[in-house]
Amino acid sequence: MVRWGFRQAAAATASLAALVLGAPARAELPAPANHGDLWHITKIEWSEADETGYAKFVQIIGRSTCTTLESCLAISGNPYFSAGDPEFSGDCADMAYVLRAYYAWKNGLPFSYQNAMRTFDGAREDLRYSSNGNLVARRRDAVGRAPIKAGPFIARIGGEVSTAMFRTHPDNGDGAMHDDFYPVSINREAVRPGVLAYDIYGHVGIVYDILDDGRVLVIASHPDRSVTRTTYGPNFLRSKPDLGAGLKGWRPIRLEGATKRADGSYAGGRIRAARNDEIPHYSMEQFLGNRPDPNGDWRYGDFIAGDRMVDYYDFVRRRLAAPGFRYDPVTELRNGMQTICGAARDRKVAVERAVSAGFPKQKHPERLPPNIYGTYGPWEGYSTPSRDARLKVSFIELKRTMQEFFDLVAAGDTKSVHYEGTDLAGDLWTAYVEEKEACTFTYWRSDDSRVRLNLGHLQDRLWDLSFDPFHCAERRWGARGAEFETCTDDDDKSHWYDAQRWLRYQAERTYDVRMDFTAAELKSPAEARPENGGLGVEAPADADLRGYLASINAFALSAIPDEPEVVFAAGAPIEPEPRLPAWHSKILNGWND
Repeated sequence: MVRWGFRQAAAATASLAALVLGAPARAELPAPANHGDLWHITKIEWSEADETGYAKFVQIIGRSTCTTLESCLAISGNPYFSAGDPEFSGDCADMAYVLRAYYAWKNGLPFSYQNAMRTFDGAREDLRYSSNGNLVARRRDAVGRAPIKAGPFIARIGGEVSTAMFRTHPDNGDGAMHDDFYPVSINREAVRPGVLAYDIYGHVGIVYDILDDGRVLVIASHPDRSVTRTTYGPNFLRSKPDLGAGLKGWRPIRLEGATKRADGSYAGGRIRAARNDEIPHYSMEQFLGNRPDPNGDWRYGDFIAGDRMVDYYDFVRRRLAAPGFRYDPVTELRNGMQTICGAARDRKVAVERAVSAGFPKQKHPERLPPNIYGTYGPWEGYSTPSRDARLKVSFIELKRTMQEFFDLVAAGDTKSVHYEGTDLAGDLWTAYVEEKEACTFTYWRSDDSRVRLNLGHLQDRLWDLSFDPFHCAERRWGARGAEFETCTDDDDKSHWYDAQRWLRYQAERTYDVRMDFTAAELKSPAEARPENGGLGVEAPADADLRGYLASINAFALSAIPDEPEVVFAAGAPIEPEPRLPAWHSKILNGWND
């Protein structure tokens, strides 16, 4: 074994490659080592076979249709599930840690996690959004003189971890207070199911698949406890190394000094983690590029793919794609719209939870939280500013990439893009209309009538969607005209909605800005500084995908009516609506068919 035993024979590498390239979803997993609540440690370290087994475990969960952490662990494809197991729930950080701990428990593996953090520079800040990252302050190990009880140990994780655990500089990963994670190389061997995708704006997901076209599929839980699927891209913001953004692997650990019992399990000992220089797939290229700046400035490092300089997210796609990959603009548009559709349907669930909890019937608080993006309690669980921001970024980026691909095809670039048709503008418009109309969802208005929307309606009202859980459902969906007439908001809530418009116009999540103002104190950012209530941006960014596609086809948008359909409660029956992106159905129908 070389360097902690994580490089083994070619057979193991071939097995991993088969997994990542799209093996059957019901891949065989190791038999459980523990069947009860006791966590017997039967191995002193995670072998390559254990890591491959964990990757398969995560992939099976990701490819399923589960929509909560509890249901994800209870799927039929999980051979470790027992009806007597405790239930585990949680948000994004909880899910990342719980899945790893659960697999370690069931397979008799050592486990340790950082359960307290402090800011790197000593600043008194929210650790989840600290300006210069965090350091590990305390750890908890699943080790004892006698086997620990897994249920209470794992259940405790949810009360101790947050996205603050991921906000660490890679150089600070060594030592007794080691970091649980390390930045991975961007290649097929390192980026595999189980790797984590950290967004510095307070979110983390778990990679569950890497497709032949280089897309990285991510599963994540949310504060409302819903579990969603998306792709890795600009929705996971790249940032300076101090904040630890990007794709992260679990740092290898080993149990040392333990006593082997008569039954073959280990007692006592201590956890030691691999140093950065002992980890084969450790790399800083996500931060510095594969052609770093000579002065070491992360902002000026270049990402080179083939013979051209590309942005970071394009670099990831090209590095992970199968040989010979080229972008197909029409396919990219369809995949992008399907991803947005999944996010819209997930948002519907979040809005319905707030309505069901009675927030629209409650009096609006006098002030906003200290920060609408980073908070705790009911606002965190029932508001949607972060979801809405990611939705806006998705539309903005999809429009930008369509412009780029269209221009590349027009310029005759056959190295980057592949299009065999004769009318790209027309084919893009056809794909847009088909995907728009395929993505429909309904919401309940305040009078119990229903409104059916499609993705085109969502784009048109993107900057009018209220993130505030105290607003009526109509405002949550940006209703206007006759659709809005059933809203029950009073004058005070209407005032709040008007005052929040500059925050709605903002696609970037700002966690370092004070926001606990009254409605009367909120002002246009052109009139006041942020500390005086001038929050958000004066005008929204250009996210008009439909307008762009119409322009390259010389269509007049005024000639393309697209009004929402109002379906009254006594009209059509309630139809079940899918929640997951349409591309996810490939999982259920033969992944690569």
